[in-house]
Amino acid sequence: MAPRGSSRSRPTKRRPEAPDLPDELAQAPAVVEGGELWDCVEAGAAVQVPERVADLRIQESRWVGGNLAGSRFTGLECRDVEFVHCDLSGARLEEAVLTRVVFTDCRLTGAGFDGSQLTDVRITDSTADLAGFRMAKARFLLVENTSLHGADLFEFDAEHCALLGCDLAEASFDAARLRETDLHGSTVDDVRGVLSLRGARISPDQIIPLATGLLDAVGIQVTEQPP
Repeated sequence: MAPRGSSRSRPTKRRPEAPDLPDELAQAPAVVEGGELWDCVEAGAAVQVPERVADLRIQESRWVGGNLAGSRFTGLECRDVEFVHCDLSGARLEEAVLTRVVFTDCRLTGAGFDGSQLTDVRITDSTADLAGFRMAKARFLLVENTSLHGADLFEFDAEHCALLGCDLAEASFDAARLRETDLHGSTVDDVRGVLSLRGARISPDQIIPLATGLLDAVGIQVTEQPP
């Protein structure tokens, strides 16, 4: 028993919570239909996805090898969902609500998460070059070993997030808000909007790559001393 007057502090949450999936999953429908609820299902590569899908809800489910490339989802809600080896390149998921969602070895090149709410989301070993996170709000988002080259994070609102071992070269963070967000191990060459990295945490080896952008942002010129 703890001494009187003392309090036990709970461990500080540092990483997203994993999806809570049942031991057994039913087979998903053969075709994605708008307005449906997928509950405790497993979808495969054979599932057909139309170009436009409205108000799809997926919960406690897994999708392996799905082809969602170029599809536009409006009103998408995912809770406790795993996407594995899925192709979402060019997919539009604007204003989606994703809670405890994992993307593993997925193609997210050019995917759009603009205005989305990402809570306890993990993206691992994927490709997300030129992906859009404009005005998205993220809490406990972990992106690791993933290429975000040229990604658009304009007004990206992140708290307790981490972009670890990622290629962030030429990514735009203009007007972003990064609170307690880690960038360790990531390539940060030619990052745009470096002043918006206020509140982020970096490692010593990332100081020099960011220095040029910081000097440009504040208008400091590096020249030879005049005679």
